[in-house]
Amino acid sequence: MSREVLDPPVQTMSHNRRYRVNVVHEDFGGAKWNGQNKGGKPASYGYEEPDLYGEDDEEDDPAASNIEQTPNGDFKLALHVSKAFYGGLIGMKGSTKRRIEEETKTEIFVPRQNDKSSDILIRAKQRDRVCAAVRQIRRLVGSLRKKLKPTHFLAVALNTGQVQERFVELRKRILEDQLPGIDEELFISERSIHLTLGVYVLLDDDERQRALNQLEACRSLLAGLKTPFDLTVKGLEIMNDDPSATRILYAHIESLELQKFADQCLAEFQATGLCATDNNERESIKLHMTVMNNRYRKEVMKCSDSFDAREILKRYGDFDFGSAQCQAVHLCVLKSRGEDDFYKITGSLNF
Repeated sequence: MSREVLDPPVQTMSHNRRYRVNVVHEDFGGAKWNGQNKGGKPASYGYEEPDLYGEDDEEDDPAASNIEQTPNGDFKLALHVSKAFYGGLIGMKGSTKRRIEEETKTEIFVPRQNDKSSDILIRAKQRDRVCAAVRQIRRLVGSLRKKLKPTHFLAVALNTGQVQERFVELRKRILEDQLPGIDEELFISERSIHLTLGVYVLLDDDERQRALNQLEACRSLLAGLKTPFDLTVKGLEIMNDDPSATRILYAHIESLELQKFADQCLAEFQATGLCATDNNERESIKLHMTVMNNRYRKEVMKCSDSFDAREILKRYGDFDFGSAQCQAVHLCVLKSRGEDDFYKITGSLNF
């Protein structure tokens, strides 16, 4: 029997721990594992986990095109990562950064807090090692982003014309009914009513510009669609199953052309990694206009987590808000107010 089986090489670790070193033989992988073994002798190396997502997709990330080769033959990449993620990237006492460096055989330099640059620097002897580090950093940033609250959303403004007038009328009628637990603070402002097409976590100027660039790229999705989009707003529905404990009451929106654009736009933004968790987990946008939200009331007073919408649905379930046209999509800041009392607009796609 092979001596390597009976008496394998052993690596001594701390606390007197000893581990066997797995040996890769030429019989299992040949030159792919052991390199060009021209001497014909079996070569043995410590086991190295192959990168299963290696060269085949290294160019999928746009950052790969910015990898540079230095005069000494090494490769480097300046990769933008929002400073909000530096703590998670470094980890406790640098543990996360060290792990990525060890697994990808790279060196990663994270800017200090007072540095002007917000780009981290990745260096390696091989180009594919840099790409491997980029993939790990992207996955880490993606998981950290899922834990953050949304900052921006894509909106179609509905705060003008017939829809706004009918919204004001409905609010007035509901408040005049003096239903138990229903007050004005539950309603969205008539100057802020809108349709949401996406929600994102954008933490610095670079990420906001990336979102605006992606929004402009969505202009190509308008080809073959009739613009401006015609839409009708009719009927009240709730987000949950129990109308006696409602958190959000909304108006249903119907627009086949806008629905096509919204779903395609969702897929395009999902590929950027900028979406909030809710948008990453859906395949289609639910076209709706929020009318009442318990969160609005909770922001100004202590109250329960829901309200009873049964009587509202019974009396006004088929309420017709009329029609509107969508001529632009805006990237807006959540919980903000602009000059016209609509949300602060970061940028727009007009058509």
